[in-house]
Amino acid sequence: MTSNNGTGNTGSGPSRRTPKLLFAGLLVIGLLMLVARTVARPDVSLAEMVFPALGGLAIAAAIVVIVRRDRQDRESLPPSERGRQDQGMPR
Repeated sequence: MTSNNGTGNTGSGPSRRTPKLLFAGLLVIGLLMLVARTVARPDVSLAEMVFPALGGLAIAAAIVVIVRRDRQDRESLPPSERGRQDQGMPR
């Protein structure tokens, strides 16, 4: 039995979870690639590796915040407006 929480999406189990896991996985892989690239350089110390890793983590967190805010804004729209393409900045 699926519950409908008023958003019009029925069966929001695994299908809603898969994109979130994929998104999180891509962010983690990108951060690991940044750290691996920094580790591969012979002239980089451990202290110099921390700053790019923290910067990558901050960028990943900013991306997550932007995506979550966009999804919340889209979910607050009426169902007829949710599927429409974003028209950019209002004039």
